[in-house]
Amino acid sequence: MADTESHSGRTGPAHRTMERLTEAFWEHYRRLQDAVSADNTPLVHRLDRELTSSLTALVDHQTSDAAEQQAQFTSLLRLLREEADDASSVRSNADLIEALLRRYITVRTHPTDNGGLPALPAPIRNGVLDVGQLDTLPERVSVVTTDYRYLYANATDAARLNRKPHELVGRHVRDIVGAARFDARIKTNLDRCFSGETVEHTNAREMDGKVVVIRRRLTPCYAEDQPLIGALVVIQEGPDRRQRSA
Repeated sequence: MADTESHSGRTGPAHRTMERLTEAFWEHYRRLQDAVSADNTPLVHRLDRELTSSLTALVDHQTSDAAEQQAQFTSLLRLLREEADDASSVRSNADLIEALLRRYITVRTHPTDNGGLPALPAPIRNGVLDVGQLDTLPERVSVVTTDYRYLYANATDAARLNRKPHELVGRHVRDIVGAARFDARIKTNLDRCFSGETVEHTNAREMDGKVVVIRRRLTPCYAEDQPLIGALVVIQEGPDRRQRSA
């Protein structure tokens, strides 16, 4: 299984612990799915409790080893994909993912804001994403994984999409914004960001009889110095200042 593959040269106690936790979690998950398929309700309840404990142990394992951090994220991202249609599972898993975001995610940002977008001085502390501050921002903020799924969305972004934050986690962006918008521009911008580029884009749109300027910034997100986790997407909506009278 790709999520539990060993890494050459990493045989220390910490790595073996992470490997054991990952293997135990996916074994519990497989057994639970088998019990659900067999319609064995008592076994489902027992295995569900065991799976929850196993997942908590996996997330609570704190490590400075980049490969282990990547294994944690890989497991949770895979779980999101597996459980994307189960709202209650996504809601509980979102809390665990937020814990990893708080602990590990780093963001490459510009030191100053030259494009009109918020520089995010509060949620970015020494290059580390402070998830706890994101819901206080008036800007729309989300983190999108490299397979185009929401890893996080703040309250402002969710409200703009007529959703609750937990309803976005794990969902494919195309399913939320529509195939036409996703294929026309959003996917291209995300792919540029996933290649390591900070992408900035501005356009105007008429909303409720007024012209609104929409500014976007997509910034690569990494777990420490390891492979890309996704894109930090910041969207700022405001009036078209060009229409203001002198």
